[in-house]
Amino acid sequence: MRWLVILCLIAIIASMASALVFLFRDRGQGSKRMLRALTIRVAISVGLFIFLMAGYKFGWIGPQGIGR
Repeated sequence: MRWLVILCLIAIIASMASALVFLFRDRGQGSKRMLRALTIRVAISVGLFIFLMAGYKFGWIGPQGIGR
């Protein structure tokens, strides 16, 4: 479970980085590649949120206090 969340966060950061590269490479002309990269980021973020909510509901993950 932990590795899946970490992998999703890395994918989100990679998507944001690729959107930044496309922004500079295409000289800020509103490229479709940048829009696609940001759309993928939003989709991964929403999917991760839904996965975490479902994991909490089904008992796969639980609240943990500080120091555990």
